[in-house]
Amino acid sequence: MNELSHKVNQVVYEQTKSILAQGKIAALIGGDHSVPFGAFKAITEKTPGIGILHFDAHSDTRKAYEGFEHSHASIMHNTLEQIPGVKKLVQVGIRDFCEEEVDYCRTQGHRVKIFFDAHIARRKIEGESWKKITAEIVSQLPQQVWISFDIDGLDPKFCPNTGTPVPGGLDYHEANYVLRALVESGRKIVGFDLNEVAPDPNGSEWDANVGARLLYKLTAWTLASQGKAKMMSK
Repeated sequence: MNELSHKVNQVVYEQTKSILAQGKIAALIGGDHSVPFGAFKAITEKTPGIGILHFDAHSDTRKAYEGFEHSHASIMHNTLEQIPGVKKLVQVGIRDFCEEEVDYCRTQGHRVKIFFDAHIARRKIEGESWKKITAEIVSQLPQQVWISFDIDGLDPKFCPNTGTPVPGGLDYHEANYVLRALVESGRKIVGFDLNEVAPDPNGSEWDANVGARLLYKLTAWTLASQGKAKMMSK
């Protein structure tokens, strides 16, 4: 399994590198969240010092999961260990993690900033505005940003059939507000990935509908951040 994962990572790396060489913007649609590792490697070769804005229910910083080194549970651990061109990892909505992951992230110092879902919820309940929390999230990021969006970062009402749903999470509009604020700050979105959208086995189109609309927003905000699309007034 690990050997096959290395092959997949290499294919994604080569394809992303080719896309970037053509002056295009890279965007990956998963699949599980292990998919974008090769893309991270390619984009940091072209644009070192990027930040990754990571929406997820999970930290994804396990060294390995049951011996599997390149699963969706280890994507950010592998990134931090093997891709020095990633300057900063900012995680939003994290609510399912183990002690090992928290300890590991602490060893990274200022390179990793986690906005735990429980802390976000408490701040909102106690009266802090989402605008203020969002400004804090955006302030942690460098000028060039890759967005890595696991659909289970949203409240499971938006993605009930994703593989590992967890209670809590962001509202769709809250996530979109962060993306808008990122662009309004003058930062540039250099690419993105969207992962873990899964179909309803009973045939409902709800998960696909939400995933498609989020993909549309990610695309639009990326283009706007690069001056290729106009932003609508608030």
